[in-house]
Amino acid sequence: MRDPEFQDHPDLPLQMKGEENQPPSNMWQRMSRVMEVVIYLLLLLAVYKLFGPEIDRRAELKAEVNRLTAIESSKGEQAARLRQEHRLLKTDKEYLETVARDRLNLQREGEYIIRIDRGEEEE
Repeated sequence: MRDPEFQDHPDLPLQMKGEENQPPSNMWQRMSRVMEVVIYLLLLLAVYKLFGPEIDRRAELKAEVNRLTAIESSKGEQAARLRQEHRLLKTDKEYLETVARDRLNLQREGEYIIRIDRGEEEE
């Protein structure tokens, strides 16, 4: 005997064991997920294209600053040496005589000068 309240729905999909209350995934849902990933990748690429050259330029400027800082410190050391030499030339007569004799190749009577050339020149 047939139950009068029973209704057959052939258009509903059958559920197998292990598939409990999962909605059927259709192609449009998968495509929308793929498009979402593609949009995020395109956004990341646009950000990189926009800020990439600026990041490279910043690295170049940082290297230039380091190079100029090294030059500045070497010039500062050279200026300090020259100030010291200037002070000694103005105040120390022995130093002045030694420098004059060395640079101008002067000698006293009865004095012999022997020069030893080093392979490198000093600043």
